[in-house]
Amino acid sequence: LRLHPSPSPSSSTPQTSQVTFLLSFTTPQRAALLPSSSTLALLYTPTNEHFGIVPVEAMACGLPVLACNSGGPTESVLSSPPSPPSQRTGWLAQPDPQLWSELLEEIVELDDEERDELGARAKTRARDMFGMEAMAEKMQDALQDAVEMGPVQSPFMDVVLAFVLSVAAYLLFKFFV
Repeated sequence: LRLHPSPSPSSSTPQTSQVTFLLSFTTPQRAALLPSSSTLALLYTPTNEHFGIVPVEAMACGLPVLACNSGGPTESVLSSPPSPPSQRTGWLAQPDPQLWSELLEEIVELDDEERDELGARAKTRARDMFGMEAMAEKMQDALQDAVEMGPVQSPFMDVVLAFVLSVAAYLLFKFFV
């Protein structure tokens, strides 16, 4: 969601669009749009998205996110409710046009201080939850947990092992006895 200055009402130039919606954008466009001061929020409309890196990228740029309250954004975006307003990094909502229009009004009406605080929380959450260091620590923890579980015990593996040993015994018997 980007706001553009509009001509004054007395101007003879027809009113131009104040809002730009992009369905998809290229990497260079993303690099220009996400950190732009005229970009007020990221609207993320996929439902049941498995993870959704786009909201995290927007949050890393200090942008609040409005996303469907399903799938990956429910992990990355803190919405109020259920989170306290002081922790909010964006909005999660059912994909309802009326509700989204109300939330868009709320986003546009944020004062500079609210917008800056929300952006700072979004940046912090993106870094703390999904930054390289955080992901490396999570991967290390998961690998350590796997090692601590010990060898995989599975009835299927016992069958495979029995089959391999049987074939080996058959071949040894056939060729060496």
